Amino acid sequence: MSERSPTATPIRTTEDWDCECVDGSRKVTIQRPRQPRNRVDELLFDLFDTPTERELELDAAGSVVWCHCDGDTTVAEVAEELAATVSDERIEPVGDTLSYFLAQLAELDLIRYADA
Repeated sequence: MSERSPTATPIRTTEDWDCECVDGSRKVTIQRPRQPRNRVDELLFDLFDTPTERELELDAAGSVVWCHCDGDTTVAEVAEELAATVSDERIEPVGDTLSYFLAQLAELDLIRYADA
């Protein structure tokens, strides 16, 4: 996994998401298309009437990051906002946790980088 420059600006590649406040925290749900990988998958999708959409629910930290993947906010600014907003020991060290999460989002084709 390659670490992005702190000046890189992540941007969402989908507009199919919702954000709601639950107990004072943001909760983001992203709709992702589910694609069959091969002909057997296609047959099973049809046979079992498998939904073609999958929901990805983000926790409070993930929701903060997602909302700031707007193409204007740099990775460094997202890290600052995450540290200021989420007081959870699980995100420490913030920079490493953020890099890992952004890499996961990029691998799922949910974000890209505006400077890429």
